[in-house]
Amino acid sequence: MQLAGSGQHAAGLGAPGLPFIQTMPDTEITEECRALIASVFEPPPGRRLPNGNWRIEIDAATWQWLQKLRLQDESISDCIIRIVIITLHKRGLQ
Repeated sequence: MQLAGSGQHAAGLGAPGLPFIQTMPDTEITEECRALIASVFEPPPGRRLPNGNWRIEIDAATWQWLQKLRLQDESISDCIIRIVIITLHKRGLQ
């Protein structure tokens, strides 16, 4: 399904059949996940929750990519941690 006159699919990123997502503002990650991200990249903006986790925004493309890589019953934090560790290992632990 295309949006009238836009040439884009309703899925937003040109991916037919996927729901339209701009950002996911209520994504909760663990302190460990945020610390690992911060050790490699700039820490994601967000706010700390009373339980010690962090609430962050993830853009639509990243969210859809993570969902494709996420294992069954894996939390989003565990998925991010796994991907970062694998990427660092493949790059020789820069």
